[in-house]
Amino acid sequence: MKLHSKLLIFLSLLLSLSCSENQPEVSVSKGIWLTNVSVISPESEQIKPFIGTVVIDQDQIVYVGQEDILVKGDFQKIDAKGKYLIPGLIDSHVHLSSIAGMTYRHAKEYPKLAESYFEQLPRSYLYFGYTSLIDPNNYSPGTIKDLKSKHVHPDIYTCGEQVKVMDDFMMAEDDPDDRYKFYPDFLHDKYNENVKIPDSIDVELHTVKQVVRNVVDKQEGICIKTIYEDGFGGTEEMTWELPSLEIIEDLVNEAQNENIPVLLHANSFAAQKFGANANVDIIAHGMWHWGLLKDYLNVSDLPDAHKALLTAIAAKQIGYQPTFRVIGGQRDVFKPSFVDDPNLQEIFPPELLNWLRSEEGSWQKKRILTYGGAYFNSDTPDSEIAILMQSVLDKINITTNYLYGKKGKLLFGSDTPAMNNHANPPGYNGYLEMIEWAKAGVSLEDLLKAATINNAKEFNLDKQLGSIEYGKKANLILLDKNPLEEIEAYNNISKVILGGEIYDRENFSALNR
Repeated sequence: MKLHSKLLIFLSLLLSLSCSENQPEVSVSKGIWLTNVSVISPESEQIKPFIGTVVIDQDQIVYVGQEDILVKGDFQKIDAKGKYLIPGLIDSHVHLSSIAGMTYRHAKEYPKLAESYFEQLPRSYLYFGYTSLIDPNNYSPGTIKDLKSKHVHPDIYTCGEQVKVMDDFMMAEDDPDDRYKFYPDFLHDKYNENVKIPDSIDVELHTVKQVVRNVVDKQEGICIKTIYEDGFGGTEEMTWELPSLEIIEDLVNEAQNENIPVLLHANSFAAQKFGANANVDIIAHGMWHWGLLKDYLNVSDLPDAHKALLTAIAAKQIGYQPTFRVIGGQRDVFKPSFVDDPNLQEIFPPELLNWLRSEEGSWQKKRILTYGGAYFNSDTPDSEIAILMQSVLDKINITTNYLYGKKGKLLFGSDTPAMNNHANPPGYNGYLEMIEWAKAGVSLEDLLKAATINNAKEFNLDKQLGSIEYGKKANLILLDKNPLEEIEAYNNISKVILGGEIYDRENFSALNR
């Protein structure tokens, strides 16, 4: 009996040695070894989750698979049974130099509040799993530089400063004697007979080729952003020039030579039709203006012309950022309970959150009342204004749902914070944007793709980001719930892995400053 037992032990030892000889080995110098984790990676057309192992060394993923492996070196081993690993999220439309809840004047008047906001800002995005951000209008390079200098921050990319086409919506906000000084890199629209470049300015410095080179070389832009704004659905009289189709076509062609995408601010039917004709790469807004607001406010059936346009945008595979939260945030300004949302405590410094509850901090409401004067006034109950805003938001829902049904290319971007709105809080606004996508009928699988691999591919970042694959950067999120089953998973983050460093979510909360 004893001999039989010894024989069994000997055979077991031989089997163990034989298995270890065939067992893959990974050596790390400073790593993380995740085991028993549900890996959800969108590199293939259909996401195929599996329970397996992920190994990180320094800031790179060095192993992903289902095999039993042997890891050697200096590492932290984590049994992640019951948890879900996804790539870090990418928000491809944020405005990092703008303060959610404060104008430039407020920031000058209350510098400590502004300072506390920017100190917390990168942590707020990380708290909701956004490990990569793309700012399409870097009008304050100093702010971006300061954010990048912080010890912990998401990866930050920009399109350089937004390209202003001569005398367009942005430039027309300033006096003609000052606008060329304020916007020294404007693009001269040589096809527009209504504009004339001053004799004192060298036109060669304002050609398409030169403007694109400035963005790529001087501003390190990975994309180009420009604008087509045709009057906010007729709520404002146009006092500015619209870009010609030819100048935007030239801009797109020159950007293609540099292998970078062109984004067009376009939130109306006319603007998106213009963008489709110009073959821009990305339409950077949903279609909330189907025409003049007064004509379409109560229309809920998508007109045939709009269907045809969205079908064409889908067929051309033009990227599309619905940015529901631009309008959703304006609606929430008129919901008093919004500032009491407990999630805001995690991302706004306490002193700023208190100020936002004050009468002075409610300035955004007055601003909306001003430009919506034809539809409501200071006596209109907040609840009625919120309902009106919801009817505009419904337009985005309808058009996004139609585009999605035509297999359009959806890209995740939140436009945080649109118009410096406190109801577009960094990080949390992205989660609220996701909820709107789900309401519009976008599947949770396609939502994950839009916020990871789709954005990575569109902005030429997919060699580094967007999926959980060997050699890619270790920007990952460990979730307590399955994001393919419930949207709430994105607000149930266990840990954030940023550049190979692992953090508990609570580390990024404004409550733990």
